[in-house]
This record gives sequence, C-alpha cells and structure tokens, in this order.
Amino acid sequence: MKISIFFAVVVLLAGFNAFAQETGLVLNYRFPALENLVYTVNINGTAGWSSFDEKPMNFRVKANFVLEMLNLGEIEGLYQIKMSARKSKILVNDEIFEDTTNSETMLSSFIPQLLLQIDKTGKIHKTTTLKHGMLDFVPFLSLFPIFPDSLTVGKRWVQKIESFNFPSGKIPQLEFTYIYEGRTKNQEKFRLISNQTIKHTSREKDTEVKITGRNSSDGEIFFDAAKGVMKNARGKLNLDVNYEFQVPDPDKKGKFLPVPMRTILNLNFSFDLTG
Repeated sequence: MKISIFFAVVVLLAGFNAFAQETGLVLNYRFPALENLVYTVNINGTAGWSSFDEKPMNFRVKANFVLEMLNLGEIEGLYQIKMSARKSKILVNDEIFEDTTNSETMLSSFIPQLLLQIDKTGKIHKTTTLKHGMLDFVPFLSLFPIFPDSLTVGKRWVQKIESFNFPSGKIPQLEFTYIYEGRTKNQEKFRLISNQTIKHTSREKDTEVKITGRNSSDGEIFFDAAKGVMKNARGKLNLDVNYEFQVPDPDKKGKFLPVPMRTILNLNFSFDLTG
C-alpha cells in the first residue's frame, strides 16, 4: 500500500512538473499611469565611416543622460509612453556637443522626445516624434525583449529591428537572439546575442546598392517580474557594414562604376532603473 501511494505521488509530481514546463512563465510590462520610470543611460565607444575617395573618419562617442518614460494612459490595450531625455552630456572626440546636466527641465537637443505605443509584451506598435533630435535612438529601444506567450529556461526567440541611419545609408534589419536564462536574485535574466551575416541588395532608380557585413553583438537584460519593469540592460553593439553602390558611368553608356563605402560601429550601452 505504501509503495502504491509513493508511486502515485511520484506520478503526480512528474505530471505537475511537465505541466509547469509546458505552460512556462508569463511576463508582461506594466507602466503605472502618470508615473515616470527613470533610467540612467550610458553609451560609449567608437564609430567609423569611409568611402573610396576620402580618408577614413573615426569618432569616439560618449553619451550619458537620464531617460524618463511617462505612461500617459492606455488606448485600445496600448500604453502611451512619452519618452524624454534630460541631464544629457554628449561628447564626440572629447569635444562637448551638449551638456544639460545642470538643468532639471531642459530636454536634450540630440536625443528626440518620442511618443511610443507599446503593448504588454513590449512590442512597439508606433513611434511618433514629439521633438526632433540628432541621434537615432529608436533602434536602442527595440533591443528590449518582446516576450513570447510563455518562457521556460533555455527558451530562444529572434527579434528583428529596423536599424540605424548613417551617412552611407540605412543598415538593413538587424537580428538578435534572446535566451531566457532563468531567475537570479529575484530577477529574470535574459541573454542577447547576434552573429548575423548581413547580405542585402536594393535598387533606387539607376543605382544598385549591395550591402554586406556582420552584426556581432551581445548583452544581458534583467527584468523584475513582480513590478513588470526592466531593471537594467547592458551590452555591446558591434556592426561592420560595407556598401557598394553601382552608379551609371557618365562616360560609358550602359556601364556602371562601383562606389564602395564602409560603416563601423562599436558601442557599449547600459540602462539602469533608478529608485
């Protein structure tokens, strides 16, 4: 009799564990209405650009600022998030381009103020620019995980994001793999990696553009499931992209000239929730 009860308990526990693994963990973002989530953001590294007839240009880039995310409410299940950057300090090759660290209210002129429509999984449905800035910041926001229906340890999924604009042109969609690594210190940990080979051809009027390169990036993200907020994220964004423009030869009808260009981006980034 005792043996029968023991095996019955084992079977029940096994069934419960199988059910838990099948259903998994469900995570959602929660933005309190009319409350600011405030992150300190640091971006630093190097950027390079070159073309066939110019010397390569390399820049050291450093940006520190406070990022505020204010939930204005919900419309049809989408959070209406106003994103603003304050107390910013932007340096290029050690030259200060902006420093608003002494002001409590001044908005950054480099980082745009945006209205984001985000669902509970973290997917950004629409972005509206409220105040223009010089830095293309939306791709960084798109690095935050969009949660699948359920998560189990080792779960992987791929996110594609619209990419950065550079003088040489827009980089094609970037792909990142997310891996759920489980709970650590009461937070859910995710790994972000990419080893993407970029290969894309497009044509605009008489010009063909062949784009090749590599996205070799990595990082880690920590999410507070109880509060529904991202606590911090950090990583490296490494892009090496080559463009070859095939333009009509003005001296030979029907012939084309290759015009090569290259963009390199090696940036470290971190987002940390304050308070």
